[in-house]
Amino acid sequence: MVIAIIAILIGLLLPAVQKVREAAARAKCSNNQKQIALGLHGYHDVNNAFPPGQYNVFYGETMPWDRGCWVQPVLPYIEQTALYQIYMASVATNGGWALLCPNKDTVIQSLICPSDPNSPKTQTVDTNTVNGVGGVVQGLHTNVVVCAGSTTYNNGQNLNGMFYVQSKTKMTDIIDGTSNTLMLSEILVVPDVGTNDLRGRYCNSWYGNSWFSTLYPPNTTVADTVGYEGISTVKAPSTSASNTTGAYLSARSMHTGGVNAGLGDGSVRFISNSVTATTYNYAGTRAGGEVLTNF
Repeated sequence: MVIAIIAILIGLLLPAVQKVREAAARAKCSNNQKQIALGLHGYHDVNNAFPPGQYNVFYGETMPWDRGCWVQPVLPYIEQTALYQIYMASVATNGGWALLCPNKDTVIQSLICPSDPNSPKTQTVDTNTVNGVGGVVQGLHTNVVVCAGSTTYNNGQNLNGMFYVQSKTKMTDIIDGTSNTLMLSEILVVPDVGTNDLRGRYCNSWYGNSWFSTLYPPNTTVADTVGYEGISTVKAPSTSASNTTGAYLSARSMHTGGVNAGLGDGSVRFISNSVTATTYNYAGTRAGGEVLTNF
């Protein structure tokens, strides 16, 4: 009898404990995104523009690293100056590749969501060859990603969000209003099976590995579409796309009912999976002129 009562009590307590843990994880995720949002604003204060969504030498960009993204330049503004200095010292001797920088697997806690059981992801299946070096480790894959807009990425240039290839968006460019424009959110990272799952990869960023689109609502059942991708999972489904057409990532999380997301004004809010598709789509653009309802 006593054992039966204890079993009943445990059955009642476990869901409550799990809810408390998830609430704490969601709050920590929100605080992490707030730190990144403040870091992006700190970068803007100094440089009069937000950092590029991605660097890409193919478009003639003068840069400190090839295939780096917004993460590297924001490091000094999120208390990661030592890691930033390692990047800056390394690119001078490795041909400019962010992928060949040491310490790229360093876990940056503010880029991680504690609710994601696969994060932090640093172990990868490595098939890249760079400067004659084969099997190159791909480095940390992050949960926090920035908003590229409301469309597919195509070649990654001139998208309608705040971040894209070689973007240099200013506060004054966000004419829809910073409190109405998404700046960042979160994705789920996926363990590698057979090949590298690119989602969240920031040291070898390629047409949107470190961005998301508001093309589909949070936690959509529509699969992500990523260049060089061939992996599909239940919670974060994915299919392969052409390298330059049709790619996009949707915001995803293990939080109940939605995702955390940061706005252009630096605030962070929780966006429900049930947000209307039109409202969410509009929130991804920086200068679309749309009228937003509450979301």
